[in-house]
Amino acid sequence: MFILSIIAQVLGYVIYACCKNISQYMAAGIFEAIGSTGYALTQQVFVADVTNLVNRGIWSTLPDSLTTIPTLYLGTIVAQDILDHSTWRWGWGMWAIVLPVAAAPLVGSMVLYQHRSPRRVRISTALGWKSEDPWWRRVYDLLWIQLDLPGAVLLLLGLSLFLIPLSLTGSGNSGAWQHNGSFIAMLVMGVVFVIAFLAWDAWFAKKPFVPYRMIRNRTVAAACLLGALDFFHYSVFTVFFTSYLQVAGHFEAGNATRIDNSLRVAFQVAGIFASLFMKYTRRSQIWVLGGVPLCVLGMGIVLYLVDMGNGKTGSEAAFVTAKSLIGIGRGFYQTAAQVSVQAVVSRQEVSVVTAVFFASMSVGGAIGTSVAGAIWRSTLPKKLEQYLPDALKPQAHTIFSSIVVAKKYQPGTAARDAIDRSYRESQRLLAIAALAALAPMLIVMFFLRNVHLDARDEEEATSETPVEKGHEDVQAGKTATATSSPAGAENGHRIEQ
Repeated sequence: MFILSIIAQVLGYVIYACCKNISQYMAAGIFEAIGSTGYALTQQVFVADVTNLVNRGIWSTLPDSLTTIPTLYLGTIVAQDILDHSTWRWGWGMWAIVLPVAAAPLVGSMVLYQHRSPRRVRISTALGWKSEDPWWRRVYDLLWIQLDLPGAVLLLLGLSLFLIPLSLTGSGNSGAWQHNGSFIAMLVMGVVFVIAFLAWDAWFAKKPFVPYRMIRNRTVAAACLLGALDFFHYSVFTVFFTSYLQVAGHFEAGNATRIDNSLRVAFQVAGIFASLFMKYTRRSQIWVLGGVPLCVLGMGIVLYLVDMGNGKTGSEAAFVTAKSLIGIGRGFYQTAAQVSVQAVVSRQEVSVVTAVFFASMSVGGAIGTSVAGAIWRSTLPKKLEQYLPDALKPQAHTIFSSIVVAKKYQPGTAARDAIDRSYRESQRLLAIAALAALAPMLIVMFFLRNVHLDARDEEEATSETPVEKGHEDVQAGKTATATSSPAGAENGHRIEQ
């Protein structure tokens, strides 16, 4: 799956580089989305499969942290060099070369250790197939029962039809709800398919794609709700934040980008510390309880900085500090929440629960983007028409449509003061919506179990059963597994069910 994800991303980059119309660009986006999602998910599942819970936070955080922190800044330099000395096609196309080359060592490691693995289980043995079973029965059992293909299709259709109209209306086309009935139809059908999925998995599926007990589990439900609310808050505030900073805050584009990136940098750094804290405290919930209030505090400060009164906004240092608080809080709660949801399900369900956790964030982010677009498009034009001098009122739509036009008016003039005020008040509404989304997290966070990570590791080690005989018999395998320590299990002595 990791190799297939790399191939999908490479195809996306190639199509991006060669595209000549919007249809080809959208096709490239689909391949890139499939590849990047598969890449992230297989990476996290791979980490979860070879680590114990005590160390999982560290290893699940390190790959992103070690790469994201420098690239958030180095990426802007590379992008500028591409624009200055090459073409945008190579800006996409070069990654079709870089990505597979960079992934080759990890792919090679996977292939090598899979080949060296002393215990191999035939799929037919693991699934309980008999040698006399016809091929069509095996296919039916694999797709219909083991993988729950109907449930997977219903879930994919439901999420797709629910998210597509939200994404297409988004920040720049929120008025489409009034003119395009197909968006409403897709949204309704998406809800119907999600309900059908829940009914299928609850009453009809023999081995549900998302087991009902997983959805009913309060830790899983609470973690997913935390992720959805957080990403709603992030999307609803951030979509127009850099535009606000450049117009009302009078920051250069580079400074505005660095302010916005401060949250991501703080998130990655805090994730490493949270995982280290979990390793030595052996607890998860305490870091959720510490992280969520920091998110709320940081967003409250941002709300104040957006419009401080008397035409004032926060300084770069103030915005960076407030956004960093949000990033630290997110790093703490999200790292701990991900480990928690993986700890309360069986190892066979880790991939599914991780995907559900990530999907909840995507749903919250898509809804937040659409809400932000609706608020911005319905608020900023009206405020521009209200505050602009009479001679410039006819230019309100042009100013609304382009921050380049808005920035042409000199600071201190009546026109620029009116534009700045309109941007401040519009962004303040988005900040209020973001803070309102974060507030319920202060209650939801208490529903996560305080997982004892070391106890869960010992429980997994003693409950796993060998799948085939090794040098000794089955009972010897059980004894070896039961007596192995979590550290030993991490080094390869763990026997999977």
